[in-house]
Amino acid sequence: MEKYITKNGIKYELRGEQYYPMLEISEQTNYEIGKYGHLHLEFIKKHRRGTYTTLLTEGRLNEHLHNIDEQVHEQMESYITQEAERMGVTEELKASAPMHWVQMMNNIKASAEEALSDFCRKYDVKAQYPAAYNLLVFYYYESSSYFVDMAEAVNIRKAVVALKDAMCPESYEKIFISHREKDKKEVEAFVELLHAIGIPRPTATQKESIIFCTSHPEGYVPNGERNLDEIRNLINTDRHTLYIMWYTDNYFESQACLNEAGAIWALKKKYQEILAPSFDCNKIRGLLDKQPTWFRINDKYRLNTFKEQLERMFSLDPISSNSWEKARDRFLESIEEKYVVSV
Repeated sequence: MEKYITKNGIKYELRGEQYYPMLEISEQTNYEIGKYGHLHLEFIKKHRRGTYTTLLTEGRLNEHLHNIDEQVHEQMESYITQEAERMGVTEELKASAPMHWVQMMNNIKASAEEALSDFCRKYDVKAQYPAAYNLLVFYYYESSSYFVDMAEAVNIRKAVVALKDAMCPESYEKIFISHREKDKKEVEAFVELLHAIGIPRPTATQKESIIFCTSHPEGYVPNGERNLDEIRNLINTDRHTLYIMWYTDNYFESQACLNEAGAIWALKKKYQEILAPSFDCNKIRGLLDKQPTWFRINDKYRLNTFKEQLERMFSLDPISSNSWEKARDRFLESIEEKYVVSV
């Protein structure tokens, strides 16, 4: 057998009984590679062999790993900075108690890297949901700094959603209030009642509101965004959302409101119909599936049970009876200012 052969423009050398390609490795950069670059290297060597070989033969491997390392460090630094600010780990603390500052910063960094580990241990994900666990581990533990493509990102997202649906089917994240702008005053009073029950308000560090209500400041759509796009996204979502339909005569005069109600029903979302005191309930016959129980907003008993329902759905600590009754009665007074209920 010949010592050297050429095939498809590639020169091969005979070693024993097997020909091996004689690849010329281009000159590479010589950056020092940190933790995340090494993690990424192990990932592509094991799971992206073609990518690894191409980067190596084209002399781009070291630069590629350096770029990955830099990007992930920037992301980590951004996360750590935000968490430090949230936890009060300031430069003043660093000056007055440097050892405590170092300890706090290390804790923040560790929490960033161990978030998924804690999640998997807490819910015994490996034993109960092996398929989802293997997918998450494949992309998170072994890649760490690997940037997935769109198809892989979709798979990861599906795994996380499947875990959420399986483990927390009755745990909710958002409240969407479908209403007419003309009923703004009463709906704003209702939003305040939700906060009194315990639904958190947005904060400087947690800016996204749990409650989406287009006529309330918490639910205002950001400048430059479109209301309809935001509403469409919040209806067509896999986030566990409670949809509240605020039925008034104004609501039923709006085709947009009826479209919202129809979309919520068609997508099999969890919804609660709430009727104004003077609203004719006959109007909703045939509108949606009537298995969910509707109630009037001035019904004290139903408000009490609705409060308990929200406490379960959003894992809220119950407020005291006195605080609840005061908030509820204040809300009912605001409702009575507008509606005159016939006896």
